[in-house]
Amino acid sequence: MMRHKQTVFALLTGMAISLSASVGHAQLNNGLPKEVEGVGVDQKLGDKLPLNVLVTDSTGRKQRLGDVVRGNVPYVFTLNYSDCPMLCSVQLGELVKTLDKLDLKIGKDFELVTLSIDPRESTSKIRETKQKYIELLPNQKQASTGWHFVTGSQDSISQVTEALGFRYRYDKLSKEYYHAAMLAFISPEGVITRYSLDVAFPEDQMKLALVEAGEGAVGGAVDQFLLLCFQYDANRNRYVASAWKLMRMGGLITVGLLLATLTPFWFGRRRAASNAMESQVAAGGDGAKSDPGHVY
Repeated sequence: MMRHKQTVFALLTGMAISLSASVGHAQLNNGLPKEVEGVGVDQKLGDKLPLNVLVTDSTGRKQRLGDVVRGNVPYVFTLNYSDCPMLCSVQLGELVKTLDKLDLKIGKDFELVTLSIDPRESTSKIRETKQKYIELLPNQKQASTGWHFVTGSQDSISQVTEALGFRYRYDKLSKEYYHAAMLAFISPEGVITRYSLDVAFPEDQMKLALVEAGEGAVGGAVDQFLLLCFQYDANRNRYVASAWKLMRMGGLITVGLLLATLTPFWFGRRRAASNAMESQVAAGGDGAKSDPGHVY
């Protein structure tokens, strides 16, 4: 019974932290329990991940984080741990629902990295966790190669969490971590471009964030156009239509249509005027040659 209460407390606290982190600059409100003081997310947009830290993947292979974030596609980065009683399961469960509906493909258009914040977590444990979520992605055929579950030493974990602004605490009594739900969108070069601080992120919002993180290399012309018309609202944790951007885009389209319509007319008038001038010159020249009384 005590364990159940602690689990529910951890879930509600995590959601409260995530909600608090999504407003303003991830400052905790005064109503949160003392146990989670200092927990939250400081958004560090434009900062770069420490790509030289060592991590261990689900096959047991040690490598640099930069060998995982290889610089060819954007990444979605999550911080979780396998023994999390509820919040991680809720967040990753919602994530796979979105990923399976997404028309962008894991392993082709983007990849994911899930780093365990528990340095005691074994390779076999993260392999089991990975398999659990991969099986929930029937429409993402390359998910097994495109979603990397990794562990690391406490030093490696600390370097990554500090770079991402992810503040969490370990509770010795419950042996659980207090943390927020967080997705970080990372450019191919390892630069933080966007955060999501909620347990759910709809597929249209996910796609816009990935197109933005991909720096034009992900998504089609329509996606790029939509991104030009939308901006991210941190308070709503979503991309929203920007009136200023829409007005600017509308103005550019209007100017383009006017140019496309009037340019042929202008060229037509100039061509007609030129032809008329040539006709007059030709007519004047013939008259001068036939006039016998004309003296030079």
